[in-house]
Amino acid sequence: MENWEIQRVIAVSPTGESDCDAAYLLKLSYGDEQAEVVVEFAAPSSVASAGYAQEVVGPYLREDEPPQRLVVERDGSVRIAAGPLSAERVPRRQTAPYAPQRGRRRGNR
Repeated sequence: MENWEIQRVIAVSPTGESDCDAAYLLKLSYGDEQAEVVVEFAAPSSVASAGYAQEVVGPYLREDEPPQRLVVERDGSVRIAAGPLSAERVPRRQTAPYAPQRGRRRGNR
């Protein structure tokens, strides 16, 4: 199964509804589909970085639809602040699964 891929990471201002002091917007793609995830770091954030934001999103790249917003708490735990969009999409697990093919014989038999 293929995963979402991180295309770009951009530093952004945290949303006003949280006590975070750093945030990153990750632009994701899966084929022609696009998604965005905001990773916010609770204040005071001594570990906030684009690389750590990518690491936090990593486990969610296998999901059919990634969460919209994640918050990294002071103790390092991650919580989903806004779940996946409710967009109607075909789940990736139901699209033509890879079927193993038999090997071809070499030579004329």
